[in-house]
Amino acid sequence: MKPLITGAAGHIGKNLAKAIYRKYDLVLTDVKEDEELHRYGHFIQADLANAQETEQLMDGIDAIVHLGAIATESTYEKIQKANFDSTLHIYEAARKHGIKRIVFASSNHAVGFHPINQSIGPDAPHLPDTFYGASKAFGENLANMYHKKHGIETACLRIGSYLEKPAEHRNLNTWISIRDMNQLIVRCLEADRIGTSVFYGVSSLHNDYFDNRDAAKIGYAPEDNPEDYREEIENVKLENVTDYIGGAFTNFGR
Repeated sequence: MKPLITGAAGHIGKNLAKAIYRKYDLVLTDVKEDEELHRYGHFIQADLANAQETEQLMDGIDAIVHLGAIATESTYEKIQKANFDSTLHIYEAARKHGIKRIVFASSNHAVGFHPINQSIGPDAPHLPDTFYGASKAFGENLANMYHKKHGIETACLRIGSYLEKPAEHRNLNTWISIRDMNQLIVRCLEADRIGTSVFYGVSSLHNDYFDNRDAAKIGYAPEDNPEDYREEIENVKLENVTDYIGGAFTNFGR
């Protein structure tokens, strides 16, 4: 398989490339040059906000892992280019080149205004907490449209807190380890049929925030458990803690 990884210079992208480059013929792209990435595949510098540059990445590609985005809240103008426009360009380029599998880095912030402790599933309606969260909800809806119209299958990963280890109380429900993130993406690449699926990017199949048991159907079996860190982080809470899944993001812009 020849996958394209966008946003390959970011934390998730680079760790993924390091973990899987011996297994796949990787094409890696990012808006910025990164010399290290040349070790793990064919690197092409490109700006996904430019439709032509995006389309030029697609020759011979079998699947796309779309991680490229601004990964936090910003101005709408910046989010529009880096998240909304780039995701549209990815889907249009995939359509034109007959690419039928995308793994889309969505976010828990697409559903950030759901209350905690309700264990929402993949069918939870979008309640974004920021422009960033809205861009991820847009991406999920775009995935649905391109599946219905053009047969492109997408695994939408509502990623929680991607960290080496949990850092605060909220992470007991939102944390995903590096190796679990890598495993989940590979499962999505290799699953037989996914249609348009939503999985939670957390090191759990079920917790107080998320019902992630659908991920087990594609073989996802988390190797790490945030409960192993409970004593260390149980009393570590941010000052602006909220009663919503999105945590501090729900206070941005207020």
